[in-house]
Amino acid sequence: MLNPRTIIMLTAAILITVLLTDMFIQVPIWIYAVTFLPAISLFAYGSVSIRSGFYVKTLCSAKTQKKEIAVSFDDGPDRNITPAVLDVLLKNNIQAVFFCIGEKVREYPDLIRRMHAEGHIVGNHSHSHHAVFDLYSCKRIRRELKQTENLIYEVIGERTKLFRPPYGVTNPAVAAAAKSLGYNVIGWSLKSKDTVIHEQKALLKRLKTRLRKGDVVLFHDRGNHLGDVLKEFIQYTLNENYRFVRIDKLLNIKAYA
Repeated sequence: MLNPRTIIMLTAAILITVLLTDMFIQVPIWIYAVTFLPAISLFAYGSVSIRSGFYVKTLCSAKTQKKEIAVSFDDGPDRNITPAVLDVLLKNNIQAVFFCIGEKVREYPDLIRRMHAEGHIVGNHSHSHHAVFDLYSCKRIRRELKQTENLIYEVIGERTKLFRPPYGVTNPAVAAAAKSLGYNVIGWSLKSKDTVIHEQKALLKRLKTRLRKGDVVLFHDRGNHLGDVLKEFIQYTLNENYRFVRIDKLLNIKAYA
């Protein structure tokens, strides 16, 4: 499996080979540039693809023959959307994981209490969800994670150990911060794209055609159309004899310390 250390070693080996060759045969300057392109591309891919597990081990799905899936929600809680989502889940007796932003945990503690009371997991999604969160130093990222963890603890009395990086972006700083706090880094295997697909039929078609055993499905509880989409998705999934299980059971991990 490719990882940063392996790529650095391979790139160094190629560069040494080029340098040795240059001692006997003049090597064009563009060859040196090309030597670094694969490494740069792989590092970029590893950053934006959480499923690659490039910088840190990520749990994105379960290897199972059972028709079981887990649902997850990012970026909440939202005072209007989250209650509607919780109503749908409660009606269908489904327990999910909500990766919450610390600033919103502070703003809407009652929604966090309701999540916990109804059997959902409250996960860490950073404190700010800033657009350049992944460019922060390890120390600052760690501070954000700990701040959110403490806010969640103050509300529900549990220390969450599930973390989903904002935008699904990872890098050495994000990886080091998560590892230092003992977090399981959680990704997804089925991205609904509910933040960019606003046509309900198109969104449902994407979900229905891509659904697989062991999937972790990603939604965002901040879109006005989510409630209706969620109702239809749940009905379709149950009709296909899938079962919804909480993510800690699906992935065989602990949700809280």
